[in-house]
Amino acid sequence: MSQVMAIVYTIDKDHNGYVTRVELDDILKLNYAVLKDKNIDHVINQFGSIQNKILIDYKAFNNWIKDEI
Repeated sequence: MSQVMAIVYTIDKDHNGYVTRVELDDILKLNYAVLKDKNIDHVINQFGSIQNKILIDYKAFNNWIKDEI
C-alpha cells in the first residue's frame, strides 16, 4: 500500500472506502510538494461518490493511480 493510501485508510475510520474531497486534497498536497499550489479538483472530481458529492471513493482513486503509473 502506498504511503498516501495508508494515510487515507487511517482517515477512513469506518473503512467504507470513502474520504472527503478536502481530506484527499490535503493528503496529496502534504505528501507531494509539486501539488501544493495546484488546483487538483479536476482530478479529485472523477472519483466523487454518486450518492454524496462530498465523498471520494479512494479505492477507485487508488486503482486509477496504479493504472496511470
